[in-house]
Amino acid sequence: MSHYLSRITIQASAAACESDVMIAGNAYRDHRLMWKLFPDAPDAKRDFLFRAEQGANGHLLYYLLSERPPQAWHPAVRVESKPYQPRLESGEWVHFSLRANPVVAKPKDKGQRSQRHDVLMAAKTEAKAKGLSPEAMQTAMTGAALDWLIRRAAAWGLTIDEDEVQVDAYFQHVLHSKGRRMRFSSVDYQGMARVADGDKLARALLGQPAAEPHSSLGHALGFGCGLLLVKRLP
Repeated sequence: MSHYLSRITIQASAAACESDVMIAGNAYRDHRLMWKLFPDAPDAKRDFLFRAEQGANGHLLYYLLSERPPQAWHPAVRVESKPYQPRLESGEWVHFSLRANPVVAKPKDKGQRSQRHDVLMAAKTEAKAKGLSPEAMQTAMTGAALDWLIRRAAAWGLTIDEDEVQVDAYFQHVLHSKGRRMRFSSVDYQGMARVADGDKLARALLGQPAAEPHSSLGHALGFGCGLLLVKRLP
């Protein structure tokens, strides 16, 4: 199946036309603007991943992985697409980046179903209960976020050098939609890794990680999380 990797630039004037979207929160705005790139299938199941980045001159900038070629819906929307069939060999070194929604499942009460909790906030709660200092608390939160990544890397075909991983841009998002208020968090990872399994990595890069424990690219995939990108190192 063909995939496309695209760079989408949306001038602020085009985004401003979506006034109902702009007040719903940036994550929901991004979600809706990405859907507008696929006008031929408004009721289709989502088959794309994206990441929002900081654009120049107030523009919105996105990287988009999709099974269908995106289409500009406004003159102020620029779409740059190319077919995407990643092929990397075992042993290669790459620079990787990922924005993810790392969560951990914990039972609310004895006998009840587990609920998802923000990995960093769960670590913060435990650190507070232990009376740790603010510095130690931050270290525990970063460590929990890094552990979430390391436990999944093998299923993505990567061996990550944890000493070369940067964990930052932790952000808590609030979405307003249809009278509901939703929350999720995101964190950015980047660093160096060695390709351990080229086939597994190719599936992960296409948003199709292996069906094994701790293999998912996280949650909130429709709101700008879960797009894994790599670049070969010289």
